[in-house]
Amino acid sequence: MSAAYPPEPWDLTGTGLISLWRVPVDAVPTLPAGARALTLRGQALATTMLVRYDERGAMAYRELLGGLLVRHGRGVALSITDIWVDSEASMAGGRALWGVPKQLAAFDPDGSDGTGDPDGTATGTAHTATGPVATGHLLARRGPAVRLPFPLRARIVQTRDGHTLASPIRAGGRLRLARAEWSFDATGPLAWLRAGRMVTSIQAEEFAMRFGA
Repeated sequence: MSAAYPPEPWDLTGTGLISLWRVPVDAVPTLPAGARALTLRGQALATTMLVRYDERGAMAYRELLGGLLVRHGRGVALSITDIWVDSEASMAGGRALWGVPKQLAAFDPDGSDGTGDPDGTATGTAHTATGPVATGHLLARRGPAVRLPFPLRARIVQTRDGHTLASPIRAGGRLRLARAEWSFDATGPLAWLRAGRMVTSIQAEEFAMRFGA
């Protein structure tokens, strides 16, 4: 955890693949104190993301995460339950600043250009020393890209030093509905998502995000 990392906030830019899932409530991981899973028709709402942050932001690295939409206080937030990056600085900063439980992984992107596809969307496989964690593929784009007219404001809710911490996120960019395919290792940390059903997917063709206060 000695890697140097920027102070918050982190201004990051990149591309990514985002999917929303419905998962049985009894399959979801433990959440921070005071947070409870947001449910729809008796099932929890989860998300998976494969992201490539590029050199225009504070740091450039790849990321895979799994998380749950939660109710916390009077609002709705995201709790990141599982996350991997290929940057020691990102891992150290995420843990220390916001309680995000980042671990190190290697990423094998799709595409001959090494970025995921000709447009640079981050798709491919993340794996650790014990084996693959998950693979995400962008299969097709649906409809035109839409640029968000204003930044979306959200929060993440994590556990840091035994306490629940809510941290702000602000993001904007160009999004497009997509068709995606994911696979999760049956004995890996994201195996709980194998009980779920994908609801929809989005390709973030380009986004900018401010993470933290």
